[in-house]
Amino acid sequence: VVTDEIDRFTSKGILLKSGKELEADIIVTATGFELSPQGDIPFHVDGKLVEMKDTVTYRGMMFTGLPNLAWVFGYFRAGWTLRVDLVADFVCRLLHHMRETGARSVEVALRPEDADMPLLPWMDADNFNPGYLTRGLHLLPRRGDKPEWMHNQDYWAEKDALPAIDLGDAAFVYR
Repeated sequence: VVTDEIDRFTSKGILLKSGKELEADIIVTATGFELSPQGDIPFHVDGKLVEMKDTVTYRGMMFTGLPNLAWVFGYFRAGWTLRVDLVADFVCRLLHHMRETGARSVEVALRPEDADMPLLPWMDADNFNPGYLTRGLHLLPRRGDKPEWMHNQDYWAEKDALPAIDLGDAAFVYR
């Protein structure tokens, strides 16, 4: 497997822009895949289609307008399961809180103090910018500029922040 740009095909294989020639009997090209948020599963709430691009992420695990949904997305530069464990613990704590309070549904919503918050692309391109993600950013949820409305990629911050989430915060709307 070689990652480079192709200059041209030759009688022996491929000449790369780096000047290296790769001899090949078979050439398989890969231009990257197209991002498919939620696996192309349509989400409907009260009969209305909810597009991920129209939501705002709550700590990269819940989304405005989508009740009773938690999304597990790990870390880019650390063990994926580190974040999976943190999110799973949060979801268990949230479910326990809902049982204790009699809530059957929870969704996150921007609070009054978030009204003027700028909405940004889901991920900062300076933090993570592979082609498949940058091509598909328009399909992903938005993020805010406050910690609770971002998808953090820092395990060392989240290991303390996620267990400390106040489930009584106005960002959580219970029914």
